[in-house]
Amino acid sequence: MSRKVFITDGSEISFYAAVFRAWRQEAYITASKNFQPLITDEIIAVNAAEKTAAEEAERVQSALFRIDPPAPKEIRRILSSGNLQKEQIAYLYLREIIGQRAPAREKTYLACVRNATDVLHKIGKEIEHLKGFLRFQETANGIYYAACAPDNDVIPSLAPHFIRRLACPFIIHDISRGYALCYNGEKTICIEAKEAEIPLSASEEEFAALWSSYFKNVAIRARKNQKQQDNLMPRRYRKFMPET
Repeated sequence: MSRKVFITDGSEISFYAAVFRAWRQEAYITASKNFQPLITDEIIAVNAAEKTAAEEAERVQSALFRIDPPAPKEIRRILSSGNLQKEQIAYLYLREIIGQRAPAREKTYLACVRNATDVLHKIGKEIEHLKGFLRFQETANGIYYAACAPDNDVIPSLAPHFIRRLACPFIIHDISRGYALCYNGEKTICIEAKEAEIPLSASEEEFAALWSSYFKNVAIRARKNQKQQDNLMPRRYRKFMPET
């Protein structure tokens, strides 16, 4: 049986427009450039710049919000996932909500809901990890800079936390996705930044040395538990942490 494969441009508008066009069909939605279609698939590209895309997206979003106001935020988070099937996971979850005209997040016995809640849980867990593991360095001009390479596109979700926490200009650089979120004390903007050479303040190296010394001296060698350490401080965050 043939199916329609909607390939979006990666934007939220094109995703919702694809949902509008795919409704009640045997369809698959993806933004992955590496997606391998079946020989019987019908490929349809969906671009946010298309004349009807914004209107179609608005109709789906409005219907979703009327039925379940928190759901659009959940869909946005799923779409920020590093999961290669994120658009299809979001589509099936959304279709269950609108199709039944009721919130679905408690229906974890359904595969479409369970897949969505699993992704949401992983993203939420990574956000909480980065709130504790993200390390800022003071630059020569007084702006604080932090680099990271998260599994999911969670930097925009982190911004409100650090705006409250730091109360000063900062930059969070997502190296894996090649962009940086910049806060100037009033508003945030995202800029393309694949690489960055950041001149640090005179005191920053001293603070890094203090962190490293603290990490070494607080450890009890005789009671080293590598498994527990890996659970409490995942290895993938350590290359950006001066204490390690």
